[in-house]
Amino acid sequence: MGLRKRIALYLNNLDEEYQISVYKGIRDEARSLNIDLVCIQGETLNQFMAGTPSPFPSRHFMNMDGVLLLSSVIVDRAGQIFLPNIRDHFHNIPCVSIGSRLFDFPSIIIKSRVSMEQLMHHLIIDHGYRKFLYIGGPANHRDNMVREHVFRRSIHTYQPKFPSLHGDVANGGFNDASGASIIHEYMMKHPDEPLDAVVAANDNMALGALYELKDCTDPRWKQCAVTGFDDIPQARLEVPALTTVRQPLSSLGRQALQALLDVLDGSRVSGVIHTDSEFVVRNSCGCGSEWDLEKEAETRTQLKSRLEAIQYKAAKSEQYLRNISFFGQHLITIHTIEDMLATLPDYLTSLEVYTFHLIAFPRQEPVFPSEGVLLYQRVNGTDSFWPDMNNVVVLKDYFASLDSGESERSNERMLYHLRSGKDFLGLIYYYAEDFAQPLICSSAAFLSNTLKRLRILEEEKERSRHLEKEVEHRTRDLVDTNKKLKHEARRRIEVEAEVLRISELERLRFSLDLHDDICQRLAGISMYCKSLATVPVNGETIGEIATMIDETLHLTRQYAHDSFPMELDTLGLQDALQSLCHDVEKNAACICNYSWQVSGPSPLTGPQEINVYRIIQEALQNVIKHSKASMVDITVIRESDAFVIRVKDNGVGAPHPGDKPYSYMEDGGLPQKRNRREGLGMRSMQYRAHQLGAEYIFKSTPGKGTLVEIRIPLKENPESLLGHIQ
Repeated sequence: MGLRKRIALYLNNLDEEYQISVYKGIRDEARSLNIDLVCIQGETLNQFMAGTPSPFPSRHFMNMDGVLLLSSVIVDRAGQIFLPNIRDHFHNIPCVSIGSRLFDFPSIIIKSRVSMEQLMHHLIIDHGYRKFLYIGGPANHRDNMVREHVFRRSIHTYQPKFPSLHGDVANGGFNDASGASIIHEYMMKHPDEPLDAVVAANDNMALGALYELKDCTDPRWKQCAVTGFDDIPQARLEVPALTTVRQPLSSLGRQALQALLDVLDGSRVSGVIHTDSEFVVRNSCGCGSEWDLEKEAETRTQLKSRLEAIQYKAAKSEQYLRNISFFGQHLITIHTIEDMLATLPDYLTSLEVYTFHLIAFPRQEPVFPSEGVLLYQRVNGTDSFWPDMNNVVVLKDYFASLDSGESERSNERMLYHLRSGKDFLGLIYYYAEDFAQPLICSSAAFLSNTLKRLRILEEEKERSRHLEKEVEHRTRDLVDTNKKLKHEARRRIEVEAEVLRISELERLRFSLDLHDDICQRLAGISMYCKSLATVPVNGETIGEIATMIDETLHLTRQYAHDSFPMELDTLGLQDALQSLCHDVEKNAACICNYSWQVSGPSPLTGPQEINVYRIIQEALQNVIKHSKASMVDITVIRESDAFVIRVKDNGVGAPHPGDKPYSYMEDGGLPQKRNRREGLGMRSMQYRAHQLGAEYIFKSTPGKGTLVEIRIPLKENPESLLGHIQ
């Protein structure tokens, strides 16, 4: 194995089609040539400019014979000023750039100007469109600059002949959410000026714009044509299929690897190697309205195979969705490294990942660490754990031992940095099949947040231990010790609030991942199946598949909504609670009376509103699951010195021996004694009330229902948590 060449590929994340397609081309070529490939994610020159300790830190501990840089995603225009130093970073290791020209490295570049000009000619001349909007990525991104320039030049060239020709430009990010947001904002500003065509800088932005236009109720906007760029697989499956410019991404990857091998062999390689793009006409520009099976040259057998593949993919997607949902929810609840590691084996097995190494870094130093703590290792499906944080390894030696010692079934590996802000928390080194790459990226985000949270908790424990020693040595100075104890108590409260905040961020990230990635993919598959719903296969149609996918999509969106209430951010607490009550009435046989008796804006901060929302949400869940109530009253009142929330139902009440009433009160301090009948939901409400510095009241009487009341003090109180949470 040591005699084989080892190539490193630097890109951003293997979670979107452009980077995955380039990676596949390189990976397939490396397999055919028996070359080791390491795909390093998250090391970009842009991050170094943002203040990270070192550019391309893996170069310090990974042995590599050559380097491939997917420069179109790891370097933006602002990063060009650092390019003369890149060669110094990699010393004498040969480098090849993919996507844009870097310094004097051999660069593989796709020629896109001609194809983009053909696209504009088709829209202006063949279709006669006159009102355009170009939606692009970051204004200083090289690829966007080229495509935007061709768009502007085409408008300028044809304008003398067509005076009504006009084109606007809006910039965002290279993702579907950005495309949808730009179109939505444009429609709000120009409701009576519908566009003829939207020209997007890539297919993801085009699909986002297409979804937004489909949801529009104005038929004038629904007729707007949309085009993309890249020709990712979903572009062909969309309904209508996306007119775009095809970049030969797999071929691009193969050419790059071959150029690097030529450099390693001492052959002369051209400074710039061009490959052509291709203008692809489909339906989204207005050319036809139905999918032409003959034009796609598919036989009934091929169609059946594709439909079976779609059905299988839909079933697997639902399974993976459940797995990553359980994984993320479990990580939110754990409090130790040992608990975190215990979740990994089953989850990795569900993703068919049998090679996985998890290394945590010590507290962040000014430079990238040379050592790490090996926490978990899976080699050929065999798991090893070191939760005590004592298994320190030198990174360079550890990866050298992996190169020479592992006998596994694949020559390629992936490295992903676990980060939070500017802090490098650790890394994972793994092998996964193509389908699992985006899931691993999402899982890595969960692991990063969990490591950060556990690090905060451990630091707090260390501070607590240190304080205890101080108390032992300074018992004579009681006044000073008492002040420190109060200060430490407040610090603990702040840490608990930070833990809740990070948990909510994990919920938000999980919700957005479900909505922006999995939901969009399921929606695309559903629409594709619906477009084929009338095509018979062995005398039957596939309408049932579309129904199954729609049900899965509905459940997925519900999971995303339940994970994080987006109404709280967009509408505020009052309307978010109104929506919650509406959902209760809709999904349960229970009348929900809601009364908001607060004049003016809510006096609570954002984190406080989240805690109030979660308490009411948990109380309503208890009503639905346990109370058998026909009516529940939710009342929000602002008194002179308190913000009061009451949830009262007419249910059966909590069952207790002798049918005696059951009540519980807490004045904002930690509970001194817990009733063994209290479940996780009750403890959650108590904990959040404690975070609010609120008085928590729980009363339940058999046959007369249950009352949950929270009283949040509003006037300044040095013992209150309100000041800490703001």
